[in-house]
Amino acid sequence: MSLADGMARWFTTARRALTVRGLRPDGAGPLSGKGGMTPEEKFLFDLEGYLVIKGALSAAEVDALNSIAEARVPVLTEGRRYGRVFRVSAWGPPYQALIDHPRIVPYLVTLIGPRFRLDHDYCIVTAQGGTGQELHGGESDDNPDHWYRYRDGVIRSGLTVVTFCLSHASGGDGGFCCIPGSHKSHFAASLAADVRSYRRRPHYVVQPPLEAGDAVIFTEALIHGTAPWSATHQRRVLLYKYSPGHSAWMNEYYDVNEYPGLTEQQKRILAPPSVGDRPLSVRSR
Repeated sequence: MSLADGMARWFTTARRALTVRGLRPDGAGPLSGKGGMTPEEKFLFDLEGYLVIKGALSAAEVDALNSIAEARVPVLTEGRRYGRVFRVSAWGPPYQALIDHPRIVPYLVTLIGPRFRLDHDYCIVTAQGGTGQELHGGESDDNPDHWYRYRDGVIRSGLTVVTFCLSHASGGDGGFCCIPGSHKSHFAASLAADVRSYRRRPHYVVQPPLEAGDAVIFTEALIHGTAPWSATHQRRVLLYKYSPGHSAWMNEYYDVNEYPGLTEQQKRILAPPSVGDRPLSVRSR
């Protein structure tokens, strides 16, 4: 055995030992426990590429967010059934608080790593009959940050989305849908065009039922989209998209001067991408 092979085997054994003891090999803290991802959640995310976090937001938080949105979102008409508004994180304290919401941060640390950043955010509103994006996602030359990896007990995802639901979506209503497990597919480009555009809905395209206050977290490596909205009430969701600290999808960065009262933690999460000497996004208390 060569020296290089011996060192590689030693590091692999050490990482696995840390995992068995409940510690993260990257030094980011416990693998699970209070406020973190449970073993079952990690199993499900690795299996399907997304998780539904029930009741991530309280009823009071949903009410506050909706109250502000009423005056900010586009007015939908017969000719305009779908709208999107960027940089909603600057809409005041309730939206700013979502940057590092305590129900979400443990998932981001586990899935992206201890140095994650908010890449961009926006709101989507849809009226009955409105259509959004067709099924898309997966790593490609055009989107090299849409990746998902696993090694020695550690999950790592590139661009990762947290969708906060401000309205409910029953089964069949439309809205967020995906192909579970497609984040690891080697044939994503072979998805049939009529499936991609929702003209055909085979069994492997799933639209999970969601309640107001739920959050969906998924990797952009997952094939996902926004199915046509059929419910009579307006669909309203907030998408906060996070990247590893060294990476950016958006070609614009946040200006912390536009956000009064940011905490030091939020400033770290809004910082532009970097590698050298980048601090941990969330510091241990």
